[in-house]
Amino acid sequence: MDLSRYTRQIRLRGFGAEAQERLVDAHVVVIGAGGLGAPVLTYLAAAGVGRLDIVDPDVVELSNLHRQFIHAEDGVGARKVDSAAARLRGLNSTIEIVTHPVLLTADNAMDILTGADIVVDGSDNFATRYLANDACEILGIPLVWGTILGFDGQVAVFDARHGATLRDLFPDVPAPGSVPDCATAGVIGALCGSIGSAMAMETIKVLTGIGTPLRDAVAIHSSLDASWETIPVARDPQREPVTSLDAHRAALAGAPTPEVPVPTDDAEAAAIGWDEVGPQDRLIDIREDAEVSAGAVAGARHIPMEALLADPAKLLGSGDEMKTGRIALYCRSGVRSARAATELRGRGFDVVTVTGGYLAYLSRTDASPVA
Repeated sequence: MDLSRYTRQIRLRGFGAEAQERLVDAHVVVIGAGGLGAPVLTYLAAAGVGRLDIVDPDVVELSNLHRQFIHAEDGVGARKVDSAAARLRGLNSTIEIVTHPVLLTADNAMDILTGADIVVDGSDNFATRYLANDACEILGIPLVWGTILGFDGQVAVFDARHGATLRDLFPDVPAPGSVPDCATAGVIGALCGSIGSAMAMETIKVLTGIGTPLRDAVAIHSSLDASWETIPVARDPQREPVTSLDAHRAALAGAPTPEVPVPTDDAEAAAIGWDEVGPQDRLIDIREDAEVSAGAVAGARHIPMEALLADPAKLLGSGDEMKTGRIALYCRSGVRSARAATELRGRGFDVVTVTGGYLAYLSRTDASPVA
């Protein structure tokens, strides 16, 4: 094995050739090739991790490029896993790259994650984050976790074999629409770099045994005042260990769970699963043009969210026109559609939101061809 490209890190006191060989022998699964996945993948590939698996169902969009520097303008419209793999192979041709252009689901998670030494979660939705956490607990694999909201970010290492997991920090999956995603709240690229780099470093620490990984703790970074704070996280002795992914299957099917109750207030958005969308429903895609051009549900009408909320009566009809069927809204992950449906129901429209959005649709084994 030619270690000359890694000379600078091998010279680090406490690192050496032995730590480098551990990286070369390592198998890491990275969930997400976006804002957090870009720095994670780039630094792990450059550091010499022997095998990197990339899991992401999305395609590259122009709006990604300000923070997802693993992609480029000429890759817009390409699958993110392919774009990322090409970049990483150009950076380090000695490592193995395996791509999974799929959404991580309860049906494929065990197959994708089994055999990994560590999993890095750079996903952008709660369903995937909790699924990754639970699958790693079942498999006994450490999970490096990171998240960003506004100008703040968090990093942790969850390892059920030695301590706390995501469910000890946040036991319940947040209700749909309760926490904004980057598409609605915004995100700055430099913060993705900071948090993603920290996640990559935690991964290297776990794999090589150097330093003290962030187990049983969460590091919180505020970019506006350049501060870092570490808070302890204890394992909840009353929490039942995760032994099955069945709860994730039920949630995807639209079944209500104690953690994510279906709203009952008429002014709130009623939620349905994709299996409840019928031919009588008027299915409306409220995503932006660039999102729809990358793929959509066949037969859905496209009305961007901003336009829909600006003049719903004109676009949806009123009076007798509204009796032609229930209106079912979907977006990418269900966050925007839940917000739009809540507002429209408050204006008297019979509107529901489709739980999980387009990502959930893609994960269905019986999904119809996309437009």
